[in-house]
Amino acid sequence: MKNKQFIVTIAILMLALAVSIPFFLIVPKEKEEVLVSKFPMKVGEWQGRDLDVDKRAYEILETKNLILREYARGADKVYIYAIYSSDNRKVSHPPEVCFEGSGVTIIKKDKIPLELAGGRKIVANELIVEKAGINNIVIYWYKAGEYYVDNYLMQQLRVAFSRLQFKKVTGAAMIRFSAEVAPVESARALETIKVFAKDASVYFDEIMP
Repeated sequence: MKNKQFIVTIAILMLALAVSIPFFLIVPKEKEEVLVSKFPMKVGEWQGRDLDVDKRAYEILETKNLILREYARGADKVYIYAIYSSDNRKVSHPPEVCFEGSGVTIIKKDKIPLELAGGRKIVANELIVEKAGINNIVIYWYKAGEYYVDNYLMQQLRVAFSRLQFKKVTGAAMIRFSAEVAPVESARALETIKVFAKDASVYFDEIMP
């Protein structure tokens, strides 16, 4: 019995070591080779403009490889926040963490189907949030290499599995869209996000591989 317990213990330690080694071998880069800022300012009929990011946010995320932009098409406006890193998985943490820490109230949380460019269908997270009497609808998901997932843990496992196999490092990204919800027009805000997300998704694999 003791021999069996010893063998099981050794097996667990060896597995833990195997999972850990790839992460220790990856040395964080001072500068990302892939820059999210290359995401085009003009996407179809949508014109973008950069918004300011708080310096403290950069420090917490440990990267400046992100964009926060407003894209407008006539009266329609959508905000995109996208962050990517090839060697720091934590940059794509769930946005609920930031929302709740900044006084934003999450009114609703759900999953929705979303169609991207080329007819690709994914599942995304939907949030209705409120702050200072203003409601916004937020749609977001995660990316791990070629995989699009709605679950943070699944993304982390995808990235970890890639490194465990000593393959080309799989980058981690989080892609988030939002739009202000006018009274009794939540359906319109969601449709606006869907249209822009489909147009913008043409560039996702190129900008955030």
